[in-house]
Amino acid sequence: MHDERPYPHEIVQEWQQAIDLSNLNLHDAQRVMQVVRYALPPLCLESLETATRFYKYDHDDNEVSIAVANLASGDEIARNQPRNLGTFYPVFYAMTNPRFLGRDKCQAASLGRRLLSDWFSELKNGTRTSRNNFYSHVLAVRHVLMAAINADWEVTDEESNPEKFFLATIESDALFKQRNDILDSYEVFVEIINGSLFPGQLIRRSSGKRNSAAGSQRTKTDPWHAARVVKLATSPPAPRRVIQGADLPGEHTEELTALGFRTVISATKGENAEPGEQVIMQRQTPSMLTPDDDRRIVQQWVASSATASLAAVSDMGRLPPEQVREVMSAALSPIERLLAILLLSTGMPVKRLLSLTVEPPIGSEMVPCTERPFWRPTTGELCYRLLDGPSANDDFPDLLWVKLRLPAVLADILSSSDYSTPGLQPFRGVRTRLNKQLLKHFRRQPGVTPTANRLSATSWLWRRPHARDDVAAKTLAGQYDLSLAAPAAYRQLSRDEIQQIFDATLADLGIISETHRDKSDRQVGGPDGTRAIMGSSVAQPPEAFLPIFIEIKEKMTAPSDEMAGWWLGRPFPHESLARLYQYVAAYHLLAWQLSTGARPVGPSSHNRISGQLQWIRDKASPRGIESRVVPLIGELQSALLHLQRWTDVLCRRLQSVDVTLVDKRSKQRSTPAWLVAPARGRRLILRDMTWSDFQSLSLEHSAGLASNVARHSLASWLRERVPDAEVDALLGHARDGRSLSAPRGEAATGQQAALRRLLKEWLNQCGYHPLAWRDLPWNS
Repeated sequence: MHDERPYPHEIVQEWQQAIDLSNLNLHDAQRVMQVVRYALPPLCLESLETATRFYKYDHDDNEVSIAVANLASGDEIARNQPRNLGTFYPVFYAMTNPRFLGRDKCQAASLGRRLLSDWFSELKNGTRTSRNNFYSHVLAVRHVLMAAINADWEVTDEESNPEKFFLATIESDALFKQRNDILDSYEVFVEIINGSLFPGQLIRRSSGKRNSAAGSQRTKTDPWHAARVVKLATSPPAPRRVIQGADLPGEHTEELTALGFRTVISATKGENAEPGEQVIMQRQTPSMLTPDDDRRIVQQWVASSATASLAAVSDMGRLPPEQVREVMSAALSPIERLLAILLLSTGMPVKRLLSLTVEPPIGSEMVPCTERPFWRPTTGELCYRLLDGPSANDDFPDLLWVKLRLPAVLADILSSSDYSTPGLQPFRGVRTRLNKQLLKHFRRQPGVTPTANRLSATSWLWRRPHARDDVAAKTLAGQYDLSLAAPAAYRQLSRDEIQQIFDATLADLGIISETHRDKSDRQVGGPDGTRAIMGSSVAQPPEAFLPIFIEIKEKMTAPSDEMAGWWLGRPFPHESLARLYQYVAAYHLLAWQLSTGARPVGPSSHNRISGQLQWIRDKASPRGIESRVVPLIGELQSALLHLQRWTDVLCRRLQSVDVTLVDKRSKQRSTPAWLVAPARGRRLILRDMTWSDFQSLSLEHSAGLASNVARHSLASWLRERVPDAEVDALLGHARDGRSLSAPRGEAATGQQAALRRLLKEWLNQCGYHPLAWRDLPWNS
C-alpha cells in the first residue's frame, strides 16, 4: 500500500518491474502493459483481470486475455486487491466500479472510460503538478461524466469522439439543473477540453474572473458599506437616553448615570430569602454594554453560584450522592421508582429505556424489536442488545445481548397485571411524571434539580467502583460510545461478572438482590438462548491454539526429511524447502501475534525489535497512523534471531548450489519472512510475510478462526489479570485525552515491561515452545 497517491507513471513503473521479473515473453508483456496504461490498476491480479474485461469491450480485443492468463499462472504478483482503491487509484476505481463507469454494455460508459484514459493516463511534461490536484481533477471529470450518463443520453454511431459527446450532453438545456449542481466540476471539465488546464496542474491558468489568481487576491469592495463607514466617521454620536432611578441615599454620580447605570428596584423577596444578602456588581471601566446586559450578567452569576455540585466540569450533569439518596426516598409511584432505579443502575439512555416492551409469549406472532429492550415475565429478565462495540456474528447472535435478572421487589412491579400485557410499553409517559415529582420534591432545595437524564448520567459514579474495567461497567448501558467502542470490540466478558456489577450497584441504592442464584439459569437467555459469555465472538481460550502449534510442527517433518536426504547431483527440492520455511515462519508469526496482540500483519505493517522491547506500527490508513512500544518475551526474541540466522545460512547455501533466490524483503519488519517456489521457473522468492500467508497454509485446526483471533484472545485473557490501561497500551487503544487517535498509549514503557511475565505465561498456555533448531537441515 502506498503512503500517498501514486502518479500514473509510478503505477506503470511498478507493473513494468513486476513483469520484468516474470517469465512472460515480449509479446505478452506488451499486451499486459497496454491494459495497465489504459486503466492504471493497482499491482494485483484481481484488478488487472477487471481492467482487462473492460479493455476487451472498449477495444474489441480478445487476445489480451491470453497474456493476462499467462501472467496469472505465476506467483510473482499478489492476487487480492488493496483497500481504499478510490483514494489511491481514482482512475481505475472510476473506470471499473459499477456505480460509475464500470457498466457492461453501456456505450456512454465506454466513451467515458476512453476519455478518462486519454486524459489521465499520463501527465504533461514540464507542468507543475500536485497529487491532490490530480485526484480532485479525476473526481471533477467523473462527476460530469456520470451526470451525462445518468441522463440516459442516446449514443449514435457517428458520435465516436468522447469529448464532443460529453460536452454537448452536459451543455444541453435538458441538463441545466445537473450542470448547476456540479458547476465547479463542469468548469474544470471545460478548462481541460479547452487546453487551459492540464490534469493535476498545480496552478490553474484561466482567463475567467471566477478562477483567476488575481481575482481571488483582489480586495472586495462594497459601495454601500464604504459610504456607511464614511458617514459614521464624520457624523457625531447619537444622543443616549439617560435612565433615571429612584432617589436613594448614595445615588449614582452624573458620570455613571450618563453611562447607563441605574438603580434597579429589587423584586419582592421570597420567603426563603435571607435579609441583607444583596448582590452588588459594579463595572470598573466604561463599556458599551446596556443595562439589560448588566442584569443578565448578574442573573447568570447568581444562577451559577456553588451550592451542592461536583468539582469536575464534565460532571455538571451528575448528581452528588446526597441527592441520589434523596431521590430514592422520595414519594414516587412504583413504576416511577422502578424507572429511576434502572436509570441509576444501568445508565441506559432514557429514550431507549422508555421503549421497554413486554415480550410476547412463545409461539405468538409478535416478535420483539431487536433495538428495543424487552422484559421477559416468565424468567424475570431484562434483555437488551449492545448497539456498538463487538461485531455481530450470525452464528452466535446471543453474544451481543445483555441479560439481567431483576430482584423480586422490582420484577413484581413489571409482572403485575397493569404492565404484563404482551407488547405493552410499561414506561411510556413515565418520564414526564417522574420529572414532575422530582421537581416538586426538590423545589425548595439547593443544587441541580434531578431529572431522568441526570439520573442516567449519574449512574457511572455508582457502577464503575464495582467493575473490573471501564468496558464491563459500560456494558450495562447497552452502548460504549466513541471512547470505549474499540476496546470493547476485543473483549469477551462473563455474564456472571455483568450480573454481579448490577447487583452490587442495586445494593448501594438500597435494593438487596437474592444471594442465591441458580447458575444453570445463566446458561440460557437472550432472545434465542445465550451462553455464559458475551462480547467478542472471535476470542478463544489459550487451549484452542495448542493443536495449531502441534499441527505445524508435525507438518515440518516431511519437507525436513526431504531436504535432509538431498545431495549434490540430484534435482534441488525447491518446493520442499519452501514448504519447510513456510511452516517455520508460520510457527513463529503465530507466536508473535499471540504475544503482542498486534493487528494481523499486513502490507503496511512495520515493526522493529530492539532488545527486550519492540516498536509496532500496525495501523496506517487514511484515518490515522498508530504505533507503540511493547515488551518482547525473551524466548520469542531468541527464536526470531535463530530464524534470521537460519535464513542467512539458507541464502548462502542456495547461492553455493546455483539456485536463484530473489530477495524482495522490504526491510521494514523484524517478523518472519515468506519463501515462495513459483510454479514456473527454477527459482525461489523471499518476501515479507503477512497473516494472509499463514491462512493460505489451510491448517486443519485454524479453519474458521478470524484473522484477528490472536488480538481478541489476548485482550480477553489479559483483562482479568492487569488494569485496563496496560491492556490498552499493549493493544494500541490510546485514549489519552479521549481523542480519536494519539501517538502513544496511556502506560509508560517501564510499566509495559511488567507485562512480560504474564505474556510468557499466556504463550506457554497456548502451546508455544521453542523449536529444536539443531534438527532443521542446513542449520550451520
